[in-house]
Amino acid sequence: MRGTRSLLASYAVALLAVGSVLLLTLLLQPLLKQTIFLLFFAAVAVSAWYGGMEAGLLATALSTLAVSYFFLEPVFSLLVASLDNILGLGLFVLVTTIINLLNSELRTAKQHLQNSLQKLQVSEARFRSLVESNIIGVIVANMDGAIAEANDAFLGMVGYSQEDLLAGRVRWRDMIPPEYIETNNSAIPSLRDATPTVSFSTRRSANANAELTTKGVCQPFENEYIRKDRSRVPILLGSALLENNQDDIISFVIDLSKRKQVELALSKSEERYRTFLEQSSEGIWCIELEVPISLDCPEDEQIQHFYQYVYLAECNNVMAQMYGCSRAEDIIGVRLGDFLVASDPHNIAYLRNFIRSNYRLIDAESHEIDKQGNSKYFLNNLVGIVENGFLVRAWGTQRDITERKRTEAALREREDELRLITNAVPVKISYVDGEQRYRFNNKEYEDWFGLPASEISGKHIREILGESVYQSILPYVETVLSGEQVTYETQLPHKDGTNHYVNVTYIPQFSQEGKVPGFVALITDITDRKQAEQEREQLLKREQAARADAETANRMKDEFLGTLSHELRTPLNAILGWAQLLRTRKFDETTTVRALETIERNTRSLTQLIEDVLDVSRIIRGTLHLSMDRVELVSLVEAAIDTVYLAAQAKEINIKCRFDPKVEVVVGDANRLQQVVWNLLSNAVKFTPKGGRVDVQLEHIESYVQIRVSDTGGGIAAEFLPHVFERFRQADSSSTRSHGGLGLGLAIVRHLVELHGGTVLAESPGIGKGATFVVSLPMKAI
Repeated sequence: MRGTRSLLASYAVALLAVGSVLLLTLLLQPLLKQTIFLLFFAAVAVSAWYGGMEAGLLATALSTLAVSYFFLEPVFSLLVASLDNILGLGLFVLVTTIINLLNSELRTAKQHLQNSLQKLQVSEARFRSLVESNIIGVIVANMDGAIAEANDAFLGMVGYSQEDLLAGRVRWRDMIPPEYIETNNSAIPSLRDATPTVSFSTRRSANANAELTTKGVCQPFENEYIRKDRSRVPILLGSALLENNQDDIISFVIDLSKRKQVELALSKSEERYRTFLEQSSEGIWCIELEVPISLDCPEDEQIQHFYQYVYLAECNNVMAQMYGCSRAEDIIGVRLGDFLVASDPHNIAYLRNFIRSNYRLIDAESHEIDKQGNSKYFLNNLVGIVENGFLVRAWGTQRDITERKRTEAALREREDELRLITNAVPVKISYVDGEQRYRFNNKEYEDWFGLPASEISGKHIREILGESVYQSILPYVETVLSGEQVTYETQLPHKDGTNHYVNVTYIPQFSQEGKVPGFVALITDITDRKQAEQEREQLLKREQAARADAETANRMKDEFLGTLSHELRTPLNAILGWAQLLRTRKFDETTTVRALETIERNTRSLTQLIEDVLDVSRIIRGTLHLSMDRVELVSLVEAAIDTVYLAAQAKEINIKCRFDPKVEVVVGDANRLQQVVWNLLSNAVKFTPKGGRVDVQLEHIESYVQIRVSDTGGGIAAEFLPHVFERFRQADSSSTRSHGGLGLGLAIVRHLVELHGGTVLAESPGIGKGATFVVSLPMKAI
């Protein structure tokens, strides 16, 4: 659109110029008779200058028509009759055409010059920006070594200042190390012999659109400059001659210090890497995939892809030697299937685990074959390299564990043999290492504890035996680990949940250095023997106790017989003595009455003694029976108190009673219950000193009726209290003799109370502190 407007403007200029000249010529026609075309030349020139070739040609055509119509005969007609006029018009057209051509060329040259100047200004501005940005060093120098201009980047590289530059102390030839002089001198002739074409004020011809040639340009090369402080700086130097001056050059300098440091670091890293590869005791390798595999492929497809496209790209000599090759070059390029057996399910699982672990495996075993076809086992660490979702390679290390696997197989075979032998031995055998962990147990040992080998092997003995047992056997464990055999007996937890007695022998194992890496434990279950020994001991104790009881019973019987004979002889002597006196002498009535009373009293005493003996006999034979009926306990207790009242009164003993009104009628044998109460009361009166007190209490307590008889007598010793109700038992024969009796009363009381379904107990704070007897009869007897 813009070009169309410009063309129309050019044509308008041509029309305007020709029209103006036409009017002016008409006005000046008398004066321009001989030179009628003069002003029209000017119109064509202006049109061509302003509008270009097309406008100039239009102005020529218009001018020709105007002259023919207005000025040549016949006037106001386009027909030209005169030959002179025709020649004049032809000459006008020829000259104006030449004018158009010259104006067009001049106009084009001017345009190109303006464009070149603009580009040169832009180029110089860019160059100046480059120089002043100090991204790279820039210098303008001559061949002799003097530097006319230099930016701060260059001066900073070589350690000089602008003052040093202005003072002429910065010369590039002086900064070249001796070993680089020849390289720099060889570059200078190439600059001198070349045609200088590099300039920042160069004009190009109208058709020059090509780039600068390489003539007069020194290709960049690495160099070094000596800094002001005499240190060196590595640089990349590129130079070019300036136009129209064979001695001035412009150079671009790049500081290579950082790059050199990086290169040095890379070189050292590469050297360390190579050293590591060659000195490593492990095989180091890199596998490549000719066709990368997508991570989205199924596992089986990836495994097939591995075997089809994976090859060994790099490895060290150690790995090559693992496969029977002498150098890495001998094995590089082999395919995966050449050493990783595809038919081995273990290897398929190995590759499958590699895929599932996101292409990262640690201590993974592989089964492979070497160059000679021998089986090899390796322990691998490998990591896959993924780029853009594709696995492209993998790096890894490996150790040859073939001998270890063979050793393990041999050890397993020996262990199987050892287990076969030890399982045939009826002894529990275990091997414990220096850290007190189980390493071997025979079947007898595992069955005894009820634990499989998997739950015992590797466990600390504390975990199996428990903390308390472990602490008890720890001294023996420490003893055997110090190198001394030890045998002891203890209890260990059996699988049945009980502790069994065992006999344990620890035998230390000695290494070649004389240390104890572990010990063998031989364990025998001696529970049956221990139980037999305990049973024998218990039988012996029971036998000894029975013998002691028999001896005690015999002694008690002897004492009882002695007591019985004494108790019988005393009343018999009194009866016999008075009977003889009454038969041989005559007494007054008072003496006779007293004699008869004595005979009667002693006869009753004999009767009671005989009755007690008969009751004990009935108790022993189990023939003592009760006659059950309704009994009023209060009346029964009062009757028993009346029986012993005179004896208590004679000793000035105060009997106090306290009866619970809730107690009325009970069911029982009235005579036997009265016998129980009478025995307790007579004992209380017998053993209570003169002026003492006896308390009788009858009360209803929950489901029992309780009869309590307490006295302030001599009391009962604590050691005799459990035996007070036993037959023939007497706390003190001397006291019994002083008070009389056979010691059967309390035994009879206990038996009678138990026949009524009740209980009886004795209480006493001690000797001299009195005693209390409590009879409890259950409510069901009521």
